[in-house]
Amino acid sequence: MSEAGNDRAALVTGGARGIGLAIVEALAARGDRVTVADVDLERARASASALEKQGHRVAAVALDVTDVEQVHRVLEEVDAEQPLTTVVCNAGIGMNGGVLDTSPEEYDRVLAVNLKGVFFTMQAALRLMVPRGRGSVVSISSTSGFTASSTPMAVYDLSKAAVRMLTIAAAREVGRTGVRVNAVAPGTVGTDLVRAVLSEEAIARLEQERIPVGRLAEPREIAAAVAWLSSDDASYVTGHTLVADGGWLT
Repeated sequence: MSEAGNDRAALVTGGARGIGLAIVEALAARGDRVTVADVDLERARASASALEKQGHRVAAVALDVTDVEQVHRVLEEVDAEQPLTTVVCNAGIGMNGGVLDTSPEEYDRVLAVNLKGVFFTMQAALRLMVPRGRGSVVSISSTSGFTASSTPMAVYDLSKAAVRMLTIAAAREVGRTGVRVNAVAPGTVGTDLVRAVLSEEAIARLEQERIPVGRLAEPREIAAAVAWLSSDDASYVTGHTLVADGGWLT
């Protein structure tokens, strides 16, 4: 898919590593000017620098998505340099724990990043895009927003289901403005973090017993879904959560 053009600019939260970095790479490869927005500024700068050396237009900014004032300020500053056409609400955290053993502090932490962070990043993006009548917001949900995680992760599941509904509500709200709002729901993705948390045996069981295509997703495959949803090829798609799970939910 080729959409090169200097008028396209994107911002990806949590873009310094994993799925977020793969999204940054995909959007940069199609010609977007991409801003890596991450709480880890050092890693964000390193990721941006590596892509710049490959000839892409990539910058880095510090962003804590739980800080609403900072979210609005950073997006406004980035937008002032070049109007944002794509914002990807990717930043998120996971936390093990079922309903019986989740503390109030754990509950607040997960929702602060995974729901509040997405909500107000989306709000900031839409406030910039709606007056211009152009733009796309894509959030990262999960198969855990459709069915409970294999290991109890009650608040995580709740947050990802809420992102699905937020996507629907926002798309309905701004549908006539020319701005689209969608989400991607990945299955288990073979990031460094996932491979550090899950043993080889656990991954093998997932691949054999749970995933019809027989393997974990690669980050680039989730990034490709995000790139398509934010492209002109998806101009009639809004309010949709695209499941990229290798058949997990079947």
